[in-house]
Amino acid sequence: MNSTLKYILIFSIIFSCSLINNESINQMNSDELIDFIELNDAVLVDVRTEDEYNSGYIESSLNIDYFSNEFSVNADKLDKTIPIILYCRSGKRSSMSANKISKLGFKEIYNLEGGILEWIEEGNAVVFNDTIN
Repeated sequence: MNSTLKYILIFSIIFSCSLINNESINQMNSDELIDFIELNDAVLVDVRTEDEYNSGYIESSLNIDYFSNEFSVNADKLDKTIPIILYCRSGKRSSMSANKISKLGFKEIYNLEGGILEWIEEGNAVVFNDTIN
């Protein structure tokens, strides 16, 4: 087998595996989130730092810091059979979090497009903690 054919084969395998892995991760906008939460039993997870979370978060969300060494341990404690919706500041960390938790066995994963910034821009409410560090 020549080297060009080997590279094409390797690329095809990697590309197809990445497509399979991302099929379980769905994108959701702010309006869809509101409707989804009203109709479904789901867990909403804010993956920002504790200080970011305390500065304003979506009601009923849990805080599991993506940058924490305990991220996977804490996420693994959640019920993998119910939908999980992840959000962060702008959507980047929650996308990375979605990829990470898909490997933990979660079946239905959603990422809030645009994160809490879009959520606020759309006029939706946030909750503030009094214990900001």
